[in-house]
Amino acid sequence: MSSGALCTGTSPAAAVLAPLGRDGGRALMLGHVHPDADVLGTLLALGLALEARGWSVTYGGPHPAPPALDFLPGVERYRRLATLDGAFDVAVLTDCPNPQRTEGLIEQARRASAVVLNIDHHPDNRRYGDVNWIDLSAAATGEMVYELLLALEAPLTPAIATNLFTAVHTDTGSFRYSNVTPRTFRIAAALVAAGAEPAFVSQALYERRAPDALRWLGEALRRIEVSDEGRLAWLALPSDGVEEALVESEELVNYPRSIATVRVACLFRERGREVKVSLRGKGDVDVQRIAAEFGGGGHRNAAGCTVDGPLAEAMRRVLAAVRRALAERKGPSAASEAAR
Repeated sequence: MSSGALCTGTSPAAAVLAPLGRDGGRALMLGHVHPDADVLGTLLALGLALEARGWSVTYGGPHPAPPALDFLPGVERYRRLATLDGAFDVAVLTDCPNPQRTEGLIEQARRASAVVLNIDHHPDNRRYGDVNWIDLSAAATGEMVYELLLALEAPLTPAIATNLFTAVHTDTGSFRYSNVTPRTFRIAAALVAAGAEPAFVSQALYERRAPDALRWLGEALRRIEVSDEGRLAWLALPSDGVEEALVESEELVNYPRSIATVRVACLFRERGREVKVSLRGKGDVDVQRIAAEFGGGGHRNAAGCTVDGPLAEAMRRVLAAVRRALAERKGPSAASEAAR
């Protein structure tokens, strides 16, 4: 249930602009657990734009930025936050549909901030902000922050453009996902014109492997399994199976997804007593609904959740849910057979 104003549409409403329109103030750019380029790029871009107008900005979340994203302009300012220092005029969360992903920092932000601004494009967003701008037509939250900066008449510096271009690039799977629209490419072109360099971003994301990374990648890919009918593939990584740095720098779930017959791919990452699950689909199965069964969410073709371990039990439960979803796409008789 919404806790505040709900704004939709491709352009930011007055309620979205109001907390950010003044010259000067104190802002919190609050990220979710294990921040990725989608959230870091958008938070850094907006924060840098506010700083140019005299704002004091704090960047951080429950986990630090991963080393693989150390090329993002301003990312050295992003830090792990255990507590929040002082009061803020606004706290901004981007690309974070579930406030639980802040590991309690959202509650501190509500107490410390005059306004909590929630900017997102996920259909399962919990509407937890005082102001919630949810644009389901946006392929990436980076598109929304770009429109926000235009409405604020903020200059698009090369640093801001690089952050936003990286966010759009990763949130769309390098412009490969089905949610990409002409609007996505228009915004990407504008960001390149403002100073973002696609070659630099691509090289930074995909061509900075450590010398032994391919060996670790090979060890991971050896674990891929495919169901007998070929529609489901999965990759399970025990906590001691692959270096965490590799997992953070590689979209490992896309490897099983790339198999021609596969409709749903799963990545299971054991972390202590929990298992982090990434789900990818190819259009005819809504993996967001599968993730929602386990308290997660995301998009129709890209979603995730965290399931209690051990690894084998978490895999059994999630794969059973995926098989049910695949059976439903075949028709009622197949679904009945899968339920037996």
